[in-house]
Amino acid sequence: MFEKLRVLMYHSVSGNGHRDGLTVGRDQLEEHFQYLRSRGYQAILLSDLIAYYDHKQPLPAKPVLITFDDGFLNNYQIAYPLAQKYGMKINFFLVPAFITSGYYRKEACMGVEDIQRLDPALVEIGLHSYDHSSYAEMIPSRIATDIERCQISLKRMGLRYQPCLAYPYGAFPRRKGYDQTRLFEILEEKGIRLAFRIGNRINGLPLRHQFLIQRLDIKGDEPFLLFRISLAAGRKLFGLPGLIRAASLLFNKPSVKILVSFCLGVAFFLLIMEIFRACQGCPCSA
Repeated sequence: MFEKLRVLMYHSVSGNGHRDGLTVGRDQLEEHFQYLRSRGYQAILLSDLIAYYDHKQPLPAKPVLITFDDGFLNNYQIAYPLAQKYGMKINFFLVPAFITSGYYRKEACMGVEDIQRLDPALVEIGLHSYDHSSYAEMIPSRIATDIERCQISLKRMGLRYQPCLAYPYGAFPRRKGYDQTRLFEILEEKGIRLAFRIGNRINGLPLRHQFLIQRLDIKGDEPFLLFRISLAAGRKLFGLPGLIRAASLLFNKPSVKILVSFCLGVAFFLLIMEIFRACQGCPCSA
């Protein structure tokens, strides 16, 4: 059985039930945590993945890396208590400029004191650029400067971070050539061990490329069924995410019922396959 690593990407968390492409509701996030625990997924920290990559330290069965981008204050107020409640290790990718200003997109961000209060056994932080500029639009020298500014700023704030980077907007030089090659060289030079894109696929283990680890984009305005399918097979499978999302919005229309039935059938099949794979790895099956 092939080993897999799922990396979940969240952003903001609302306490009033609001949901959108970048915001999950509190109840929604709790449902996700409950499901992860019930299905035997084991949350890991960035340092666990570094130890696996650098030193071949084994990961737990069914590892999942739960990440939150941008450092919104609601991550501290809502996501962190839920992580404590369910024993879920989580990881925050932070932007020093947002910590300093206290805001991003008119939403409050965590301050230094908030971050320092986090339990390091439950939460680790990584880099998300200095001011959230797209690396796809920067020349290599500017990327190097940005990473260095980010590292220096976090150190001056007294914040311990893991040498991991989530590309802002998931963007980086996509075409193989000098810019992409130089980006990877810069990451090595700056001591970055792992870097994360979006990609919306599940990562096979061992990792194919330490600077192109894929994350699953978890959106608040999508149904729970899609979260389950994403965990089972990634979000790219046959374009199902878009189909299911459209179906959830148009569910009352008769023309959509056939599509919904098809999607549910495929989802059921994927879940059965996931159960089968889990049973294969279960000691009681030996």
